[in-house]
Amino acid sequence: MGLMKRRKFFSFLVSLSIVFPVSFFALLVLSSPVASAQSSGSCNVPAVNDATASNSISLEPVEDSFWNDEGPLYNLRSDVFVDFTVDNDSATAVSMKLVPGYMYSFCISITSNQEDPPVNPSSDIYLMTQPNWDRYRLGYELREDDSFFEAFDELPVEWRDMDDWLPFRDVHAYEGTTYTEFSVAIDSSGSGFFGGGDVIYYLVIDGWDNRRHTNTEATGGDIDVEVLIDVEERLNIPKFTATLLVGSLPLACIILPMIIHTRYMANGRENIEVDERRELPYLDSEGRDTEYN
Repeated sequence: MGLMKRRKFFSFLVSLSIVFPVSFFALLVLSSPVASAQSSGSCNVPAVNDATASNSISLEPVEDSFWNDEGPLYNLRSDVFVDFTVDNDSATAVSMKLVPGYMYSFCISITSNQEDPPVNPSSDIYLMTQPNWDRYRLGYELREDDSFFEAFDELPVEWRDMDDWLPFRDVHAYEGTTYTEFSVAIDSSGSGFFGGGDVIYYLVIDGWDNRRHTNTEATGGDIDVEVLIDVEERLNIPKFTATLLVGSLPLACIILPMIIHTRYMANGRENIEVDERRELPYLDSEGRDTEYN
């Protein structure tokens, strides 16, 4: 009976060691907040920033960005409110350092400026990384140079992404809108030849006719912009969990048959105690009678 209990306990431990990691990581994935391209809720952000929040963002007009050495001093870890005006045929970006472990919800509202009301109050909104912001700025500076874009159009389509700007993850582009909400979470802080670092991201409010065929033309006037950034901490699941989830099922298909085979072969190999041999009294007395006769 003791042997059967030990076998059942061993089987329970083996099953638990296989099932528990998969269930645990699946529960983490289901319970963690999911970043999506659209957010259904509104940003709950106070209208007054503290000193740290104010130094976590920086406004960069597209015309002066090449000579502008200012930038965000701190990583963005708290809610931020900012409002500004974008001139006609121009663009302004909110630069910030987004870091892993947080989910950022953006609420952008665009209204007409009363001093110079635009013909078209809608605008284009893009979230992009610093290399794409540099290409965006270069495209703005050379927008009247037809020879540059003619040479660019001669490049093969598969090579144009190396020289043209793209929105973050190819999806965070919201064009022809007056109000937009979206959320994003950063997976890693990036890397480079000289080590990793905090990547600067740019929330661009576009008021000119850029090269994207889906964009809105110049507004024809100034627009007022209000940006709310709601920052929330989120559960950051380690990257190796994906490998565990994918590899656990094949691993279980290998380990379980081995355990079953080992237990099957061990059956019948139990140690059976054998009584010591002894001579039977009947045979012993019979042998003595034969000797005397």
